[in-house]
Amino acid sequence: MHGSSKQDGCPLDSHAEHLVILQVAGEARGRTRGRIHDELSDLGAQRVDEAIASLAAVGVVVLTARSVRQSPALERIDALGYITA
Repeated sequence: MHGSSKQDGCPLDSHAEHLVILQVAGEARGRTRGRIHDELSDLGAQRVDEAIASLAAVGVVVLTARSVRQSPALERIDALGYITA
């Protein structure tokens, strides 16, 4: 499931990114990085951090001092029912 992103030439870990999206979608206040790391511990901290950074770089999630939140676009996609496990 790893591929190359055509947007920025960076490696794309679609599996890890999908799991991060599932963690923040529908969460009005987002989730702390610690909680995401706990939930996705089988992926490893570096892989989770890279997925979060990649999603933030393209505007899918928004990073705050304490949490990772869904962007307005991700919130709309979730409301339309397109985000599934």
